[in-house]
Amino acid sequence: MAKNEISWYQGSVYTNSINKIFSAIELSPSYHEWKANFTYMHGEFDTQRKINIAKLESKFKVEIGSNQEELFKLIYSLETYYSILLRIIAHKAIFGCTSCDWDIFDDKTYIAKGITNYSSVAYYNWFLNLSEMKYLINCIYNAINLEDIETEGDVISEIFECIFPKEIRHSVGEYYTPYWLAREIIDRITQDDNKAHSRKFIDPSCGSATFLVALINKYKECSQNEIFANVCGIDINPLAVLAAKTNYLLLYSKNCTFSTSFPLEIPIYHADTVAINDITTLFDETEQYDFVPKQKYDYIVGNPPWVNWEYMPDNYRMQHAQIWQYYGLFSQKGLNTNFIKEDISVLLTYVVIDNYLAIGGKIGFVVKETLFKSIKQGEGFRKFRLTPKGIDLKVIRVDDLTRIKPFRDAVTRTAIIYIEKGSKTLYPVDYVVWSPISKVKTFENNTLFKLSEFIDFEVLKARPSIQNTPNSGWITESAEEMNFSKFILGTNELVARTGVFTGGANGIYWLRINSEHDGNIFVSNITERAKNKMKCVHLEVEKEYVYPLLTGNELDFWSYTYSKYILCPHTKETKMYPINKNILAKHPLTEHYFVKFKKELEDRKGFTSMDQPIHEQFFYALQRIGAYTFAKYKVCWRYISKNFTPAVIEYANDKYLGKKNIIGNEKIISISFDNKEEAYYVCAVISSTPYRKTIENYMVGTQITPSIINRLRIPKFNSLDNQHTELSRICQEGHKCKSSKDKFINQIDAIVKSWIN
Repeated sequence: MAKNEISWYQGSVYTNSINKIFSAIELSPSYHEWKANFTYMHGEFDTQRKINIAKLESKFKVEIGSNQEELFKLIYSLETYYSILLRIIAHKAIFGCTSCDWDIFDDKTYIAKGITNYSSVAYYNWFLNLSEMKYLINCIYNAINLEDIETEGDVISEIFECIFPKEIRHSVGEYYTPYWLAREIIDRITQDDNKAHSRKFIDPSCGSATFLVALINKYKECSQNEIFANVCGIDINPLAVLAAKTNYLLLYSKNCTFSTSFPLEIPIYHADTVAINDITTLFDETEQYDFVPKQKYDYIVGNPPWVNWEYMPDNYRMQHAQIWQYYGLFSQKGLNTNFIKEDISVLLTYVVIDNYLAIGGKIGFVVKETLFKSIKQGEGFRKFRLTPKGIDLKVIRVDDLTRIKPFRDAVTRTAIIYIEKGSKTLYPVDYVVWSPISKVKTFENNTLFKLSEFIDFEVLKARPSIQNTPNSGWITESAEEMNFSKFILGTNELVARTGVFTGGANGIYWLRINSEHDGNIFVSNITERAKNKMKCVHLEVEKEYVYPLLTGNELDFWSYTYSKYILCPHTKETKMYPINKNILAKHPLTEHYFVKFKKELEDRKGFTSMDQPIHEQFFYALQRIGAYTFAKYKVCWRYISKNFTPAVIEYANDKYLGKKNIIGNEKIISISFDNKEEAYYVCAVISSTPYRKTIENYMVGTQITPSIINRLRIPKFNSLDNQHTELSRICQEGHKCKSSKDKFINQIDAIVKSWIN
């Protein structure tokens, strides 16, 4: 049945109900309590994100406009409606009723059936005192047919995704785990355990209970439904808890009998998992949360929230900041906790392993792939040790799912980590890369399918990239590549830097040269694709501070071109400072050009604390400028690229400017040289297959950062070493060749591999 045929979550009952609830919210005594809790969990709702307000207004026949408060009210309406649906679904599943009774929303109704804790937080019951809502509830009740939701998967998460518009779900970080992915994690983590059905499982951020549903469906035929008592879920969101309990009751009602003689406490609880730890009493003192039974579990499974710590609400950060230091997850001391660049999933992983996982137990968590390869993030996470208690954590395996994108519309790179508590991580660790091998509409659906029919699994090996630094970013490689990288990884004296940054003013500094006259040039600023729109001007300027500009998409392997220019009022001598105003005045046309944009240049916000004083003194200053910017030779590569493609950049012989330095933008990384032979030697070494593969295996997604060069052993250039000079010669010849570079690479590989072997 097509979802749009079901009126209570796609059709008229759905839209009319939201409209009526939205209109009645003015009478709700609980709205501000709900909003306080909502912002505690999600932060202030950002109306500047890509939310089509007009589309929401048309769909629900409401008025929102630019009023953020009205958007909050719409969300409250959606959540209220969802809570009503959940309780109607549970009531029909348990009692099989065909007519609506107001007792659906009374906890005593379920207690009388032997269910002790199926209830909702009070602020979703605000409508009970409004007599006009009874007719609406009846309409919703009569529209719901349980046959519409007969399926093995997490039907409640499907209903949630239908009710809540995508832009709202994503703006508050709501991405539900596909059912097949939950089942895969469960199958993987229990594959060697023939008694898994009798073990204890917990999902500490359970959402609508996708993992628990998958567990129950997998083991419900074993030992008289013992699995129902062996699972547990926790979530900080009370609406998610209600959804999870409803999912649980749907399955329980089909497989077990309700009895007041043997009361059922649904093992799903409303609590802040991060606060349930040994260093805070917040959990015990907060009455709004449930009491969670404190016990050890054999398995932890789940998909913790992926929210950067700095984006968490202020009061939440203040309450939990000390936990990061307790577990040693944030190594940079002395900084305000507001500037922690880690993800909340990092903290939650360590908290639940510490407090809920038994020694010898295993955890399978969906996390960000960047935790393993990033240089700046994940250092504390990669210690894999509960420092306060001296307990080691053994990484069994990591699965990299970035190529199949399991979460609809999410750009974050996805991975799964499997850890055993109580043993030490031994490197290398299996690192399994998933790649799609068959065209399927989506990997995001909620059904089960045989993964091997659609996905190829490449088993690589992962290990820390810096010897004797176990928490350094991982490098992932094949067995052959590992033999290469053992030699290649090391240190060198080279320094790589990012290119020039305009502070958000590309539309001012980037130029097109139209013509030349009396030693000057006529230019137009390039505004077409500028992120910040600028007025377009056609002016005459002196040539002195105009340079050819190299952008990322104009650089390839051993080749480059340029089509733009940049106005750069800096010199090799002034470095990060621009030329002073007296010198600028000697170039009146250039000065006039900058004055045309003075306000726009002064209003730029993209300056670091170190650069800001310079910007305040010289409104026309650029950033990331040094003597290196004007070097005769630069070994460059693209910052964002699927592959590592270095090239040596020399001075241009430009038809307008003559012999002039080529300046790279911020998407170009470069190492500067004054010696031509040395530049081509270094380029040859890092262009060799072993070095290139090592660099690509170390990449975080498509980012090839400046610091990646510091991880390599590159012998210092020696003009008396025949191999060094031969590498330089081959690389220079290769740059001149306009066809295939393979024969040159093969020659370089032969020399470099002789070092390794």
